[in-house]
Amino acid sequence: MDCSICHRPHETKKLPFLCAVDARNRLYEGRLEIAQALIQCEEAERQAGQVEDAHAVSMCEEQAARDRTSQIIAQADRLRSEIESARKDIDAKKEAIARKRSDLASVSSGSSVRRSRQLDEMERSSQRIKFMWNRSAEAMAATRAFLCEEAARLYGLRQVKKGNAKRYEIGGVEIFDLHAMNSVPPEGLSTSLAHIAHILVLASSYLGIRLPAEITLPHRDYPRPTLFSLVSSYRHGDIPFPSDDPPPKLSVGDGRTGHVPRPRPLFIDKPLATLAKEDPPAYGLFLEAVAHLAYDIAWACCSQGVSFGDKDSYEDISNMGQNLWRLLIGDQVHRRSVEPTFPASLNPSGSSPRDEENPEIVKPKTMIGRWSHATVHSFLGGPEGMALTRNFKIIPPLKLVDQLKKRLSSEAPMLEWEKIEGHEIEDGFEDGVLIRGHRSDRSRIEAGAESIMTVRTVGTSAGGSDDGNPTRAVGNNGWTRVKNR
Repeated sequence: MDCSICHRPHETKKLPFLCAVDARNRLYEGRLEIAQALIQCEEAERQAGQVEDAHAVSMCEEQAARDRTSQIIAQADRLRSEIESARKDIDAKKEAIARKRSDLASVSSGSSVRRSRQLDEMERSSQRIKFMWNRSAEAMAATRAFLCEEAARLYGLRQVKKGNAKRYEIGGVEIFDLHAMNSVPPEGLSTSLAHIAHILVLASSYLGIRLPAEITLPHRDYPRPTLFSLVSSYRHGDIPFPSDDPPPKLSVGDGRTGHVPRPRPLFIDKPLATLAKEDPPAYGLFLEAVAHLAYDIAWACCSQGVSFGDKDSYEDISNMGQNLWRLLIGDQVHRRSVEPTFPASLNPSGSSPRDEENPEIVKPKTMIGRWSHATVHSFLGGPEGMALTRNFKIIPPLKLVDQLKKRLSSEAPMLEWEKIEGHEIEDGFEDGVLIRGHRSDRSRIEAGAESIMTVRTVGTSAGGSDDGNPTRAVGNNGWTRVKNR
């Protein structure tokens, strides 16, 4: 093959590199070997990279395995330590239980004796505390009784005996009988009731009791005493002094309106008979006040163990002077030499409290000041106190009012009779009967001539006679007796 450049024949030995073809032909084998070597090198590099990657992965896996192994070892160590501490706790608890069992076994042999001794100590302590409590209550009751008696004596409450009759005074004013109120002047009656209300409120304050019917004493803008009914007592706010005007309405929280409770007056400005004729509502309110006041006194006597007679008797309850005197003075004078209020068996060295179930051992004397609303001991609002108040069974105030009205109306003077002058006496007598007005009043003669009555006459002639003879002169300040027809 000739060279394409020089067109010389090819001689491998003499002219081997005379042209590029020859050079190419000479280099083909080396190039092929280099290419083959490069291919083999790339393959080797690729294989080496794969080996390195596999080594790195294996190294990561080995490191992860080492980390997991270390965590497992640490967890195992922690569990091992916890198991060890738990074993120690179990051993300690076993030792404590064994010690307690041994202590219990050593103590159980004398438990009954020890329990009995502790019970005895508790009983003695309870007995001692109860004794001190009873002694304190006894001293308080004695103090209350002393204060009530001294206050009553300072107020001038006293019993005046005149023969077989007894009357009672307070503050120098007689405590009038309720049935004789028609003949009592209004000033004396109002003063007497004001004194009674004042001393009763003072005594209830000393005794620590709340009266069923609330009494309001005079204070600012409230010049006279009043009294509320049982339903209205202690269930109101500030109440104005009662007047002739109707009571105002009271606004309630839920929007409703109600009437303010009207206090009952413990005073009158007119004679009772005149008040009954001119103002019947005021007359009824006054009688309600008096009846509630008598009920308060009777209730106070019952709460303090003071006997005032028959609780169902209208006469005994309405005798306010006697009941008030027995409550504050008379009952204490009667009990000067009695035993203490609470039994002497309740002492620290006494018997067991179980002995109190025996009524012969524990039978406390009732005494003024024992039961109260102000102390826990002998509390009137407790179960025993409620049972005591339920057993009072006093006549209700409304029934007292009805009976009082009947008595007063039956004992009221004959208001239809008129005063006559001296020159009318001659015209007023007919057939031995004193006629009201003139002879023409025949109907009144027949209506009032069946019984003997007395009429106050105001005459101008001198002299007089009480033998009922119409022919004799009648005095201007005597009594004229009317003969039966």
